[in-house]
Amino acid sequence: MAMTSFVFDNRTTKAIEALKETFGVKTNAAVIRRALALARVVAEKADENHTVMVVGKNDEAVKVSLAG
Repeated sequence: MAMTSFVFDNRTTKAIEALKETFGVKTNAAVIRRALALARVVAEKADENHTVMVVGKNDEAVKVSLAG
């Protein structure tokens, strides 16, 4: 298996730590794998304006733009 190293700033490190709990995983690599899988699904479902609608726990829809 190929190994790649990343250097994260403090904000990113905190986000990864929070996502470990959210995703129920123990490693940074597992967080990154799940985040990439989620990003791939979102990108595939985006409309022509590069936006998607995300429906949260309270059935409240939020429009998210994937464009820079």
